[in-house]
Amino acid sequence: MPDPSSTITSPYSPDLADVRAWLEKMLASMKLVELVVAVMALLTRMRDINSELSKQVAHLRRRRPRSETLDRLERQLAFAFAAAAIAASDPLKAAASPRPPRSRVRHPGRVALPADLERIVIENLVPPQMRICPICGTEMRTVAHSICETLEVIPARVVVHQRRDETVACPHDDAIVSAPTPPQLVERGKLGTTLIVEALADKYIEHMPIERQCLRYARAGVEIAPQTLGRGVAASIDLIVALARVIEVQTREPGLLGTDATTIPVLDRDAPDGIRLGTMWCWTRARWVTFFYSPIGNSDSVRRFLGDDLCRAVQCDGTSVTTFIERAGGSRPGCWAHGRRRLAECARGGDFLALEGLRLIQPLFEIERTATFAGDSPEARLARRHDHSAPVVAGIRAWIDLHRGQTPPKTPLGQALGYLHRQWNRLTLFLTDGNIELTNNRRERELRKLVLGRRNWLFTWEDLGGERTASILSVVATCVAHDVNPRAYLHLLIKLLVAGWPQAKIRDLLPDRILTTYPELYVGERPALTGPPGTPAIPAPA
Repeated sequence: MPDPSSTITSPYSPDLADVRAWLEKMLASMKLVELVVAVMALLTRMRDINSELSKQVAHLRRRRPRSETLDRLERQLAFAFAAAAIAASDPLKAAASPRPPRSRVRHPGRVALPADLERIVIENLVPPQMRICPICGTEMRTVAHSICETLEVIPARVVVHQRRDETVACPHDDAIVSAPTPPQLVERGKLGTTLIVEALADKYIEHMPIERQCLRYARAGVEIAPQTLGRGVAASIDLIVALARVIEVQTREPGLLGTDATTIPVLDRDAPDGIRLGTMWCWTRARWVTFFYSPIGNSDSVRRFLGDDLCRAVQCDGTSVTTFIERAGGSRPGCWAHGRRRLAECARGGDFLALEGLRLIQPLFEIERTATFAGDSPEARLARRHDHSAPVVAGIRAWIDLHRGQTPPKTPLGQALGYLHRQWNRLTLFLTDGNIELTNNRRERELRKLVLGRRNWLFTWEDLGGERTASILSVVATCVAHDVNPRAYLHLLIKLLVAGWPQAKIRDLLPDRILTTYPELYVGERPALTGPPGTPAIPAPA
């Protein structure tokens, strides 16, 4: 049935002359019922469009992500009578006694500074005029020292390494021998390896653009062209591409996969604006993280990563790009964070029915948090879900069935209920496998670093730059997942590779194996001093 409002004018750009002519025509023919229906349909359509645009403007203007926690959503309700409505909808919560005041516990004191840091002793002596006893006039002697420790930093210095290559000659004949040139990251380059690795870490760990780093060196009195530093960083990434490929293979091993994607700007001289959007996929399995670049974020890019092994579990959001996995016999566990996000938007706008749905979903996250704190194995987590999460899920399903038929599908709440209904089979897969996570938030956290960092640079250099970005991000993210210091790891890794580390033993440089010989790279609570069975020891560099 055609929309009655479309016979008057466009709701996006209404023409008043057309509206006046149409009204005069309808009044002249005495079609008052049709006139009222069409006018109301036009006003309703314009209201919906205005509401959607207002929501988009508010989303673009917000300075930081808005909290989606239940307590804060209840405090952010748009109407003044929110407290009364909450009390009416949840009498148990309203009748609950107020939270008792926190007892004043004695502060444990300042946390001791790390014992492995170098201590530089600074003597703070008593001035000579104060060393004389005010009673007898005798010079007092030292009896004790009180220790006060403060954390300090020594600013970096830019120095020049002047290598003197020795040449020797035989005094009896014409034989001359020169010292062999040590290996360098950039042959015949003016930038040292340590400086380049620091630039690499600053760009992809701290997200500082190359141009800004060059300005910092200029303030220190050293002029470095951005092109020179950029080529050095690119050379260092090319050196570790083989390791990134090994991490990609580890990520594709059997087990639960998770994925999500975001866009990155890519330089393309053939594009209308000179820049187009590429896609960066993030894939995780256990502690392995792989970033996978693709010029287009379609299903072919997912197939290129998975290869022929499509019959497996891949946790993701409700995108249609990965539906072919289910057709191939695999499964796609859903994300409850995405499921409740639409309800959170409705509740933020004052919809108390959506707030009721959020209260029903909240226990699922509390059960998962309890399982994490208890250190449950996958089997124990699955048993806990059967005992506690399954009844909660049944209540959510009954609530959806009750209100979905009574809510217009095009309203915000109707769209939220429709998403939960369409994704229900995927959202409940976590009840069948203890390895499946409740949400896809881990992939979002991994991508958030890239999303925040890409604001500092205009684009990546063509598709090659996107592939290089994916390689270095895979190495850095896997280091962080294994509790390895990524900056120190990059320095050690590139030093070993420049020195000629054999490619046949590249697996020995993975973050989990390198801790066997270099436990000081570990930044967690318990160092992993031994690798998996059969892991060869890594010789220390000369």
